This record gives sequence, structure tokens and C-alpha cells, in this order.
Amino acid sequence: MKKTVKTLAALALALSLILGLAAGCGAAGAGSKTEGNAAKTGGQAVEQTVSVVTERSPDTYEDARVIVLSSAQGADGAYTHAATLDGETVAEYDYTWHADPSEAHDEVKNSPAEYYTGTEPDTEAAVYIAHDIYYYPQLDENAFVKVRYDDDQEWAYYYTAEGYEEYIFATLPVTGNSVPEGMMHSEEEAYENAVLHITQAGTYLIEGEWHGQIWIDLGDTDDTFADESARVTVILNGVDVACTVAPAIVFYSVYECDNAWEERSEYGSAVDTAGAGANVIVADGTVNRFSGTNVYRMLKTKYKDEDSQNSMGGSVALQKKARKLDGAFYSFVSMNINGGTLGTGVLNITAGYEGLDSELHLTVNGGNVNIFSQDDGINVNEDGVSVFTLNGGSVHILAGLGREGDGIDSNGYLTVNSGTLITVANPNSDSGMDSDCGTYVYGGTVVALGSTMDWAESDESGSEGEQAVMNLRFAAAQSANEAIIVTDTEGNVVFAYDPDKDEVAGDNVRWYSGAILSSAEIKVGGSYYVYVGGDVTGDEVGGVYDISTVTGFSADAKQQSYTGTGDLGGFGGHGGPGMGGFPGGGNTPPEGMAPPDGSGLPPAPPEGMAPPDGSGLPPAPPEGMISPDGSGTPPAPPEGMISPDGGKQNGEGSTVFEITDRVNGFSGVADTSGAQL
Repeated sequence: MKKTVKTLAALALALSLILGLAAGCGAAGAGSKTEGNAAKTGGQAVEQTVSVVTERSPDTYEDARVIVLSSAQGADGAYTHAATLDGETVAEYDYTWHADPSEAHDEVKNSPAEYYTGTEPDTEAAVYIAHDIYYYPQLDENAFVKVRYDDDQEWAYYYTAEGYEEYIFATLPVTGNSVPEGMMHSEEEAYENAVLHITQAGTYLIEGEWHGQIWIDLGDTDDTFADESARVTVILNGVDVACTVAPAIVFYSVYECDNAWEERSEYGSAVDTAGAGANVIVADGTVNRFSGTNVYRMLKTKYKDEDSQNSMGGSVALQKKARKLDGAFYSFVSMNINGGTLGTGVLNITAGYEGLDSELHLTVNGGNVNIFSQDDGINVNEDGVSVFTLNGGSVHILAGLGREGDGIDSNGYLTVNSGTLITVANPNSDSGMDSDCGTYVYGGTVVALGSTMDWAESDESGSEGEQAVMNLRFAAAQSANEAIIVTDTEGNVVFAYDPDKDEVAGDNVRWYSGAILSSAEIKVGGSYYVYVGGDVTGDEVGGVYDISTVTGFSADAKQQSYTGTGDLGGFGGHGGPGMGGFPGGGNTPPEGMAPPDGSGLPPAPPEGMAPPDGSGLPPAPPEGMISPDGSGTPPAPPEGMISPDGGKQNGEGSTVFEITDRVNGFSGVADTSGAQL
């Protein structure tokens, strides 16, 4: 079937007009609102039932090159792989990557453990298939030693090749009493995960099923970094990619639109990524699935700094990184996620570690992105620089299904201009929205739930707007499957979100101690009531209600009061440790929350997201995470999560939440039945 569509130039122009973007990439002015692109552990199994949309896209992609993928598993468990590009068969090569720290090879500079076998591919081809996936190889568990590496305790595996014994080959996180061997993979398993390589700039429409990885690499990173022509747009048109040993898709070498960031001395919360080299379009009327895991830290035999070793502190010298890919959907450069004209396309990401990652900036402009992750749902990781921006579409995140995980973790800034953001963190110790340099909400609908919160705050420039943010610190842990309702003082519902109706967060019993709420109907100067629980009558999408359709809510919703404003101390600042998470302090979860075997293995993806071979069926959720009777009623939070007085507050309380500024903090939030009013 012929696919008709716009040219890449017309598509870029249309996106620019729709989003009001200027060409290029970089800071959009510190503090200014921009309308542009301003598992470590075993965890809880989740069931995903995201709805399939039926509208078809009015977009046409005439100049897109069409890639059709096909992977099939035989009776012996082995996979066969095939792909076509514009109807022509794509060549497959047996080219394979290996890593053996017991021997030294000369093929890879500064990484002598690495080498390749098989027939080298024709890298001049726009698309080819190989078996050279980067993964964490199977190593002897007994040969790992605990060290302190880069301020964290990790398992280290040293080279045993003659002349390289002082160097660490790779590390793994310390998440229990034993090495997390589930993060390692055999050569046989890795070979079954074929790599579809894209080597030329352009627009590619991709559909079909693939057991392995899509790797986008336009050449030497030093060349592509500043080459504006080195752009790739991937149109997801009903594609299912499942990788069991590494990320499912990687933008490795394309243009970096913010290529002068190291020359700047100041950074801010607004960045324009319209000119990014890594672009994804989620085609209308399609559901796309990416299931993947991570590749943990591998190192070069080259020190970052000869003086970095601190024997007094027990730390080892830091080496230069060979690779570390944390997200199932990963980019080494700034990346845009866009929807089609209707915005009905769905991108589901299921991650054995982190979900959607960029090493610089990440901007979501449209589409429906749903993330299920063992660790952070979204991560942008250049310290003090990276910006995650939501300009439109819908992002729903269920994070921290393992031992920890923020909904969004930005090592720089986090900005919401428009769209819908629902993010639920690990219930014990993490934040719905975590940023090291500041979280700013200017528009859209936001619900961020967690227990160690980085609060949204006023913009550094003091910019003003009608929409307000409510930072709520609860006196006792709340069930994350109960509705959150905000009304005006006349009883009219102005905001309502019900996790039970959210196909991502629903049916996954959790709790939280802090919430960030914002919507267009919560305004500066307004006075509101807040309720938790009950049932809302009206129309909703993903648990977020269309206020114009809401006729009321049930009487069992519990009205909330608060005893303090402004200071929400105890939850930490940007990236701060906050409450410390667990009873008794430290990072040890209460009984029932730790993986049963202490192995640190991520469970398999939820039903419908697993690899075609059905490998790694999800284990039963940890004890205490699901009610024994299967009713979906949440168990009580672990001891220590509820205030000693049962939630009662000292001092005078109020049920009227006065919105006096763009960002408002309320502490001691509790049911009125337990508060002193």
C-alpha cells in the first residue's frame, strides 16, 4: 500500500508554525516562557491496557522512506529477521560485537576487551541489519568486588588481561547482597537481538515487529555534532520493538542543535530544540510499543584524572566512560517527540531500567506517551544544563516499579508549557518531578505524585500568569488510586483526576506523601477546596476529567485541610534527599517492598509489551503491594510513613486553599476528620 505524505521540509515548517518555534536550538532566554521546544531491582509487575485509537492520520509522508520490519521465533527459540526499505530487501550481516576482559585486543582504542567477528557490513547502505548490539556481557559473579565509584557503591569487575589489571572493565549497581546477574546477558541471547542500522539522514516511516534494536548512526560524532544536515526523523506507524539486552532504540550520532552549550556560562529552564537532529513522530491512529532495558557502565582503560583516586575515602580512580545507556528509548543528543495532526498516536515504553532518556535536552510536543519503568520514567542527564520540556500531547508515567525511581529526573531543568503530564514515582523515596535546577509549570495539566518531592517553583525571572500551581505536602501517606478533586468555594469542580481511570497508573496500588497539581482552571487569586477519594461523574481521558462535563462527585470523597503554607521543609530542595524515604532512615525498604530474592533483577514487561517469545514472565508483585483479596484496595503504607499522631495537626487548620501566587505551598494536608479546624 502506497503511503502518501508531506515532504520533510513541509513537515518541519508545519511543526514550526503550529508550535511557534524558531529554527535552531539553544537557550530561549533564562526564565522566559517559550512557546517552542523551550532495573536496578526486581519490582512490581504491571498490566498495561492502553486503549487503541481508531482515527487515521490525515498526514501524508510522500518523501519518507518506508521500513517494514519482521522478526519471527522458530521452534528452537532462535529468531529470524528481515526488513525492507522502500520494498527492497535489507542486507543482513553476521557482524557481532564481543567483550572479553581476560584478553587484550587492538580493535577498539582504549577498550581492549572489545572486538568484532563476522562479515563487516556495507556501511554505505542507508539501512542494514547486523548483530553487533552493545550489551552487558555475562561475567563471573564471584569475580566482582565492591568499590566506591563516583560517590556510589558499585560492584566492579577488573580486567584480568596482562598489563591491564589495574583498570575496571565495568561496574554494576549495588542493590542487594549479591551481584545483579540479571543485568548481564549471554552472547547467544545478545545475538538473537538483531540491530537495524540507519546510517543516512532523512525521514523514515517504520512499521512491523522487531526483536532487537534500532540504532541510528550517521557517522563520526565529531562531524555530525555540528552538521545541520545530519537530521533523522523516525515516523512510528505501528511498530513493536522488543529488546531483551539493551535499549530498543538509540539515536547515537546525529546533529546536536545545542552544540555550543559548553561555551555558555549560564543556563535556564527554556530551550528551543526545533532544529534537533533526533526527531520522532507518533503517527495518528497507531499504537507503537518499545520494550527494552539498559547497558550499565562500561569503562575505557584511561583515567579521567590521575588525581581522582582517594584511597583515604575508599574510592577508586575514575576512568573515562566507554558507554552507559540507561533508557529503553535513548538519545545521545537533544530529541523531539511529536504527534501527528490529530495527536491520537500512542507510544508505549516499557523499561527494565529507565524509560525515555536524552543525554542533553528532551522535548515532547505531541502524541500520547505512556511509560512503565523500573527506575526513572524520563531522565535528561547533563548536569545543570539539560531541560525536559512538555509543549503538548499527553505523558503518563508509572515509574519506580523496582527499588527506586522518579517520574521525571532532570539533572538540569523541568518545564511544562502545555499538554498533560501525569507522573507517579516510587512510593517510598522518590519524586513525581525531580529537577536539580528548577521545575516550572506555565500551563497544561499536571499531577505529580511522590514521597520525596522537589516542588514546582516560581520562575527565576518572576514572570506572571493566571494559571497557578498547588504543592501539597500531606500529613499522612495517601493512596495513589484515589481521585484528587479541586472545587471552587461554591462547589463547582475545577479539576479532577482519578488514577483508577488512568490506563497507565490504574490498578497499580501505591501511595504518596506529596502532590503537585496544576491546571488552567486553578488560578491566582482563587480560593478552592481539595478532596481525596470518591467517584467523579463526567467524561475523562486517561483519568483527567473534562471539567465542562463534570456534574459532581460522590459523598465519600474526603475534604482536606492544611495547617501551614509556604515552607514545605523536610522534602528537600532541587535533587535533595528529602524525607529519607524509609522508616529508620537509610535506603533499605520495609519488609515486603524488597525484591523477594534480593537479586536486583527487573521483572518482565507487562502483558502485551513482552518479547514475542514470552521470555521473562512477570513475577508476582512483592508482598504488600497488592491487596490479598485481589480487590485493588491498597494495603496500609509501611510503618513510619504515617505521622505518629495519625494525621492530626497542631495549630489552626483551614479547608480553604487560598491561591495567592503562581506557586503555592500547603503543608500538613489531611482529612478534615483528623484535623483541628
